[in-house]
Order: sequence, then C-alpha cells, then structure tokens
Amino acid sequence: MIYLYNKKKTMSLPTISFKEFAKNPIVALLFMCLVAIGYLYISQTNNFKEQIERLESDVEVLKKDNKELNDKIIQILSEVKKV
Repeated sequence: MIYLYNKKKTMSLPTISFKEFAKNPIVALLFMCLVAIGYLYISQTNNFKEQIERLESDVEVLKKDNKELNDKIIQILSEVKKV
C-alpha cells in the first residue's frame, strides 16, 4: 500500500489526474466503484440511525397503549369476577 506524506509527515490523500485515469481505465473504474461503495455504506449507516430513532419513539407509544389495554382488561376481569 502506498502512503503519501506531506512535509509535516502527516498522511494526505493522493491526487489523481485525468492522465492517470487515461493510462489505466480499469483502475479508474475500480476507484470510482470504491468511492461509490463508500458513499453507499455511509448513507446506509445514517439511514439505519434515523430508522432506529423513529422506531424507538414508536415503541414508546406502543408500550403506553399496551399498558392502557392491560389496565382495561384487568378492570373488565375484576368486574366480571364480582358479578
């Protein structure tokens, strides 16, 4: 693997020119595919985070509804038992 370092010895991104793409079109396509896959991965991760947040709020609402229904069932069963 090739690492590019600037004068401060920190890693920098490689610069790719059109001439290098023209010399190796297969490498250029693979590079573009790699960039696209990286974008899709990040997009999917962000989408999952948003989906989790929405579903957590739905779960809270459903827990509240479930408690209300359970209380109602207990109330009805108590009334039936009295009769």
